[in-house]
Amino acid sequence: MLKKYVSFFAGELFAETLLVNLLNQKVDQAKCEELMTRIVDMQEEFTRRVNHSDAKDNKTLVKEYYKKLKVDFQQEVMAIAKEIEALGKA
Repeated sequence: MLKKYVSFFAGELFAETLLVNLLNQKVDQAKCEELMTRIVDMQEEFTRRVNHSDAKDNKTLVKEYYKKLKVDFQQEVMAIAKEIEALGKA
């Protein structure tokens, strides 16, 4: 289920960046490309992290691992969303 969320949010962020790029002629193309690359890298990193949890035998550690993963993902999504918003204002 987490992989689907990661994929969904990455796709939404990528589409939003693409829209800003296409609709705003003043936007810096290099920054858009850099941001799209960051989104793809984020998707790959978090998908990899979802697939590989440490200490599979210890439920407490697994729970902490996924809790941290969710927090990290949320922070990354928010940071990228702020960058997209800044691009749109350019």
